Amino acid sequence: MNPTLRLLCLSTLMTVFGFAGVQPLAVTVMEAQGLGATTIGLLSALIFGGVLVLAPFQPALVERFGALRTYQAGKALATLGFVGCAWATLPWLWAISLLLLGFGGALTWPLTDTLIATEAPTGKKGAWLGLFQSGMGLAFALGPFVSAALQSWPKAVFLGAAIICGLSSLPLIGGKLPTPVEEDDTPSWEVWRNATGLAIVAFLGGLFENGTHTVGTLVALALGWSGAASVALPGVIAAGSFAIQYPLGRIADKRGTRGVLLAGLTGLALSLAAMPLVGHWSPLLWVLGFIWGSAGGCLYTLAMTGSAQVFPERQIASVTTLMVLGYTVGSAIGPVLGGVAVDASPLWGVALVFGPLALIGWFVAFKQKVFC
Repeated sequence: MNPTLRLLCLSTLMTVFGFAGVQPLAVTVMEAQGLGATTIGLLSALIFGGVLVLAPFQPALVERFGALRTYQAGKALATLGFVGCAWATLPWLWAISLLLLGFGGALTWPLTDTLIATEAPTGKKGAWLGLFQSGMGLAFALGPFVSAALQSWPKAVFLGAAIICGLSSLPLIGGKLPTPVEEDDTPSWEVWRNATGLAIVAFLGGLFENGTHTVGTLVALALGWSGAASVALPGVIAAGSFAIQYPLGRIADKRGTRGVLLAGLTGLALSLAAMPLVGHWSPLLWVLGFIWGSAGGCLYTLAMTGSAQVFPERQIASVTTLMVLGYTVGSAIGPVLGGVAVDASPLWGVALVFGPLALIGWFVAFKQKVFC
């Protein structure tokens, strides 16, 4: 792998580590400021709204300014977003800060995925993507635990995330990234049409992965858990994602994506159906959170693996953009649905809103040829 690409992957993981700590902590800070669950869900969704707005323009920006400059601009925007969170006291200040985090993600995340998918050797793309997603899972797991330990000093956490994001960009100065593969003459809309099934799975991955992060924190708070425990729960969800990514990538390389996808969706449906049982034994929420991370976290990785396995290298940039957009739309909707569901009923509401959505993936897995 290109040395600068290795550093870029590490830089992305460091930014994700900061984001993972900031996201649940921001929920508890906003809740302490008197904002309702639905409002918090809407504000949390703005992160992914920022990605949705800017991600479609990312390939053009890479072509115009180069991959590395575009990436560094994204890191600068994310750093400003972290700083903004430290002083956000009103909803509109939160909105601006979280949008900046989304804009930063739009210029860094798709580019990282695209370069890994194109640089990975044939027959090992699932393993490489799974390995990177394992790093993502580890970053998402460690971030909330660090925030939980420092939850009495939220401003220090937000500023610490800004410092980490900024400093992790410095080793990239002067480096060179692989030249993105030029697109062929196939219209983007036709490439996207062929990747519809993958995009739906990416959408479900974003909806469950980020929806359950918000839901987990809000449900824990509704059950009377301490602020530290509520912030730490998303770390358990991320730990489940970390544990499963590399093994599932290896399995997808050898046996295809369909069986792994069906297993993940089954785990999601069953764990969500068990939510009402948390009312009788609250520690069950830790177990369900781990399952959410394992089952929900695999969906985006499987979508990206399918992209790298099925589509020619010259089309991967377009397909990756579609995967990111699908994941982002799901990520924007997930926290909003989570907030509404918790407001309706912390346990039954979550089960009834999210449970049936897992069944959509079953239909896609059986009907779409991109899964094999």
